[in-house]
Amino acid sequence: MRLLTSMKYEWIVEGDIKACFDEISHPALMERVRVRVGDKRVLALVKAFLKAGILSEDGQLRDNDTGTPQGSILSPLLSNVALSVLDEHIAQAPGGPGPDANERRRRRRRSLPNYRLVRYADDWCLMVHGTKADAETLREEIGEVLSTMGLRLSPEKTLITHIEQGLDFLGWRIQRHRKPGTNRYYVDTYPAKKALRAIMAKVRTLCREVGTNQPLDALLLRLNPAVRGWCAYFRPGVSYATFSYLRHYLWHTVWRWVQRKHPKTGLRKIYRQYCGRRSWWASENRELLDPITVGTTRYRYRGTAIPTPWDTTG
Repeated sequence: MRLLTSMKYEWIVEGDIKACFDEISHPALMERVRVRVGDKRVLALVKAFLKAGILSEDGQLRDNDTGTPQGSILSPLLSNVALSVLDEHIAQAPGGPGPDANERRRRRRRSLPNYRLVRYADDWCLMVHGTKADAETLREEIGEVLSTMGLRLSPEKTLITHIEQGLDFLGWRIQRHRKPGTNRYYVDTYPAKKALRAIMAKVRTLCREVGTNQPLDALLLRLNPAVRGWCAYFRPGVSYATFSYLRHYLWHTVWRWVQRKHPKTGLRKIYRQYCGRRSWWASENRELLDPITVGTTRYRYRGTAIPTPWDTTG
């Protein structure tokens, strides 16, 4: 994804909540649940779920006074309920994504910051139209908001980053660049190096798990879904170069697997048996997914046109 951008939201607060699932305050969480749920039987069930003990690896039952048990079906929902306190605070704040564009312009004339929040579960970042000092103040303000739910920001990992330095968020690398030869700036989003290393490690693992005593089709049956899912996630971005690199890596990793399968077979015979004219790995039933064929798309920015459950007029 490449977005034409002005010199506005330049400072990013990269949020990191310390032990989010372990430290949520039960009373504060139940208070927020009661706002939406009136059935006392459901409330009693949720409270019993939160208070249920945790069976440790040594077989001991440990009391649970804070947090939501990780791995349970209710934990993602309840953690989002807890973190909605942050969504509401930003949505209702004067510099948040309110509907009045004139108010935002007046704030800028008075050198006051405007900001936008992007959150997915406990991963979030706050984009600030202002100065670094404004971003630092907002970081402290958010820390106070989260403390009402018993949560803390990690001082070491909650960073303030300029958009030209770039940041990693949900697997994406987001960074602003100037188009060569012009004064036009773009924010590029492309797969982060960590995400690329993860899919490469997955490919290596699958090639070790599928024994060479099995046919190539068995390997492709395992590789294709993993690669297809990864490419589909990173399709709406500037991902062509990364897909090309992954294509090269895939071909050579499968090549090493085939060499182990046929250690005494000549290269030409292997090519004729598995590659054919396309020089791309294929079995009788399927072909290795080529990341380039997935293609890339342009992300359609909708901004505040996306419906929100939070009241932004307050």
